[in-house]
Amino acid sequence: MALILLVEDEELLRWTLAKRLAKAGHAVDEAGNLAEAAERLRRRQPDLMLLDLALPDGHGLDFFEAHHADLESTVTIVMTAVGEVEDAVRAMKLGAFDFLSKPVDTPELLELIDRSLARREECLTAQVARREQESRTSVDIVAHSPAFKRVLEIACQVAQSHVDTILIQGESGTGKNVVARYIHAASERRHKPLLEINCAALPEHLVESELFGHERGAFTDAKASKKGTLELAAAGCVVLDEISELKLEVQAKLLQFLESRVFRRVGGLREIRVETRVIALTNQDLRKMVAAGAFRADLYYRLNVFPITVPPLRERQEDVLPLARAFLRMLQPAMGRRFSGLTRQAENLLLGYSWPGNVRELRNVVERAMILEKNEEITPSSLILDPETGGPVASSPDDPLAGIVPLETAERELVRRAMRATGGNQTRAAELLGITRDQLRYRLKRFPELAG
Repeated sequence: MALILLVEDEELLRWTLAKRLAKAGHAVDEAGNLAEAAERLRRRQPDLMLLDLALPDGHGLDFFEAHHADLESTVTIVMTAVGEVEDAVRAMKLGAFDFLSKPVDTPELLELIDRSLARREECLTAQVARREQESRTSVDIVAHSPAFKRVLEIACQVAQSHVDTILIQGESGTGKNVVARYIHAASERRHKPLLEINCAALPEHLVESELFGHERGAFTDAKASKKGTLELAAAGCVVLDEISELKLEVQAKLLQFLESRVFRRVGGLREIRVETRVIALTNQDLRKMVAAGAFRADLYYRLNVFPITVPPLRERQEDVLPLARAFLRMLQPAMGRRFSGLTRQAENLLLGYSWPGNVRELRNVVERAMILEKNEEITPSSLILDPETGGPVASSPDDPLAGIVPLETAERELVRRAMRATGGNQTRAAELLGITRDQLRYRLKRFPELAG
């Protein structure tokens, strides 16, 4: 179904066409002259316009040319009388999709409308593809842990439902974006655009324009009309990362859109309706922000219709090694080196770490190790971890292996702490460790990253 603006001054013909278009499943806005057409256009942007040329208050093509910016995403079909060949040529040059000669043949009109709407969809998709800056996941989803498998089960269920607003919560680096893309890929919208906005990365004065678009002249730098992300992703999905960073004024406008799926561009008057799914991501506790007055309560409850919480990596220990191996495979082409895997000691080291930076930190650790490692396997000496922020994963007091790490790892950590405590003074560090300076130098050669 499309919204069609029918501009025709002959009342009987307009009534007949409107009835036939409605019977074909389209919604119709009628206008008997150009003034009425302009008013209809201000209120709602049509998908298609059927435009008569000879109208009481002016020529249809003059109207088409004057409102060209407003009709940017509207397909226009002109209706011409016999002998108006020059007008038809001018219409095509101005960007009209096609023209029909009067009297209008209904089957021909409906076929032309179907073709023009299909072409419009192709053009919008191509336009989105050019602008789309989708950050695709570069590694297949790894889900060996029961906790993350459950998240994906829930994500699949909501993906295939009618729910159009989803909230994904979790610590930074847990893979919230990956879950959002998984939802889109598992939904009927997967062939439609998936666009992402990082609300924290945009200047405050540009966030509203990026979301809703703007009209020419809406502000100083608005030299031309621009569609917003919600409009470009129509029938697809928009991911709003770090939703907690939206200022309260924009939160109010986003809430209005989520309630009605209707918005206006910045500086615009006409309402635009899109059926875009919105997935909001946050690493903040929005309930605490609501209590502090930093986030609107009504928006929180609207977003919280279907919440998904992505567990931190320390609660998904079964995923650590499969993820590390996946990153190792994925990064090898860029590194220009091949690695056979990780040694058992390296794997134990990864399993004993609590990963405060979650999956993002794990990727960084693997990438660094691939740069430092001189062997075909990743060894503990090339794994740079920060035990001060990510100490060993808690284990049961009765576990006989609790607190045990590879000897090389413990030695490396003691050297690191001694060097840090003495500001890099090797003589004093050796004294703290109860070894000679030469013995310390030997160890610094084994752990070159600690010498700097």
